[in-house]
Amino acid sequence: MSFAIDRVGRFNLAPFERIPRLPGTHWESLIEMPDKGLQTDNAVTRKTVFRGTLAALICAIVGGALIATGNAASGLGVTMFLFLPAATGFVTVLTVRYWKAVVISLLIAMTLCLAGLVFTGLEGIVCVVMATPILLIGAMLGAAAGTLVKRRFPTDGNLSMAIIPVLAGVSVFGTGKIEDLFDTGWRTEIVESTIIVPADPGAVWDAMIEFDDIDGSTPLLMRMGLPIPQSCSTNGFGLGSERTCRFNSGFIRERVTAWNPPHRLELDVEEVQLPGRHWLGFQQATYTLERHGVSGTKLTRATTVTSTLRPAFYWRFFERLGTETEHNYILNSLKTKSLTVGE
Repeated sequence: MSFAIDRVGRFNLAPFERIPRLPGTHWESLIEMPDKGLQTDNAVTRKTVFRGTLAALICAIVGGALIATGNAASGLGVTMFLFLPAATGFVTVLTVRYWKAVVISLLIAMTLCLAGLVFTGLEGIVCVVMATPILLIGAMLGAAAGTLVKRRFPTDGNLSMAIIPVLAGVSVFGTGKIEDLFDTGWRTEIVESTIIVPADPGAVWDAMIEFDDIDGSTPLLMRMGLPIPQSCSTNGFGLGSERTCRFNSGFIRERVTAWNPPHRLELDVEEVQLPGRHWLGFQQATYTLERHGVSGTKLTRATTVTSTLRPAFYWRFFERLGTETEHNYILNSLKTKSLTVGE
């Protein structure tokens, strides 16, 4: 028996027509035609990505809404940043067939959710950028777990779409309640930054007390939305004086609790009016001045911050990065002003 290939590269099926067929069998379904296969693959891919994206969005939105009913521990803890994206990746794998479609679906859903938080003003760009890596890790871990389960217990895609709200609601809500039970409250961190100023401690102290114009090269995080300090002024002198630091998007009001010129200034934070950052609090700010060399000053700024973000090993890095960025901007501007005062 022989067969041939026609001019467009298709098999000539005529020789096969003499072979008895099983009922309902078509040779065209056994040998895929290039043009039909291409169209079918594209259609399946679009449909698969749509289903995966829809599943991920439903899981993320329903799970996020349920987490919001808990306290700050689950709302800004392991449940939100690891378990929710893991559950989203898990149900997405159960809904679609191909890993490529799973990855694309998760990326689209995550982009839409994070963009929604930014556009509605619930979170800033800096917060979203910081959260993206841990969210991706959680989603990929969940997708990997879903793949193992799917290989062991094959599921129907339509059934997976139907159980997503239940899976997201019960598992995420339950995990959040468990995390709330073990909540240890606000986490406290002390962040310090130091700069050497080629000026007498007295000149540095005078520049620090009335800091009416804070400026300098704007760091990347501030260009992305981190509050930019603009001025600091003290109403009166000595213990109990009120100090106000103004930013481009709000202010921080402090009270002097230690006044030892030109060596040490301590302030308790009484009020913070800055957009977002509800997960980060400020308790105390301290300036320590030490003579350095013959005519220099070692100036150290320390800030005591509180945070509800978990896991701590991940968020501690970003909290320090943001606080140190604010410190360095202020200290470098103070250095410039101290040199001017000392002239």
